[in-house]
Amino acid sequence: MNLINRIVHRQRRIRLLGLIGLALVLALAVSACNALPGGGGGEEVIPRQGEEEEPLNPIPTPLPAEDVGGEAISAAQDTPEGTWENYLRDMIAEQVSDRQQKLRLLERYQDPDITQQNLGGLVEDIDLVEDRTEFTISSGTATADAEFDIRLHYANGDTDTRTCRLNVGMEFDEEDGVWYVLNPAPLQIFSVCN
Repeated sequence: MNLINRIVHRQRRIRLLGLIGLALVLALAVSACNALPGGGGGEEVIPRQGEEEEPLNPIPTPLPAEDVGGEAISAAQDTPEGTWENYLRDMIAEQVSDRQQKLRLLERYQDPDITQQNLGGLVEDIDLVEDRTEFTISSGTATADAEFDIRLHYANGDTDTRTCRLNVGMEFDEEDGVWYVLNPAPLQIFSVCN
């Protein structure tokens, strides 16, 4: 039995070394292609016959990201209200990031005339206006019918204030001394906010 285990282990190592070698060869091939004239950069655009050269949209600058180190740091707090404040902020920030990413994709790939026509339905920013959420605490759990107002900023400059309602449940973790959200999920602004 020990001999079989050694053979299987040796075969796995050989496969792993083969995969690592293949990855190195592919990485070298890609870097060699990028070093060739016209390879990888795509800076030069040759217009089709009879067409004028149109400037391309510039590649967007990445948004600065939060540096959380090797692992994410919990935003849970020692009170339900503290955890809720962080959770609400992060839900809204996630939606803003998602909506801005969608806008960037449309700006880069969609016919500009169509994008222009649809600007009134494209959210580019969200502000928290007021939070009226109050928690009921009972034996290590906290619940709330959360109610808060957000202001949607559309790409055409219009704004719309909506009231959001959702059920929130939290549980106190005695070992960590903080309140954790049960089933955290992104904020669905068009289904829970009217």
